[in-house]
Amino acid sequence: MHLCDLEKKEYINCLKTSRHKSEICRHVSKKYLECRMEKNLMAKQDMSELGFGKESREEAMEGESKTGRIEK
Repeated sequence: MHLCDLEKKEYINCLKTSRHKSEICRHVSKKYLECRMEKNLMAKQDMSELGFGKESREEAMEGESKTGRIEK
């Protein structure tokens, strides 16, 4: 069926270029999973159940720890 091939290839390429550090490719992984859910290739779930719910909070905390303040 190849419905989400573009997203899958993008994710695999991201993993290759990041030396398989999946945390660097989280945004691409999220896009791939969203595609699969939209095309009914997997059960629809809230992204927070798949580990994406705290993403913006973690990024804010990382920004705060680097600069001593929250970056927007």
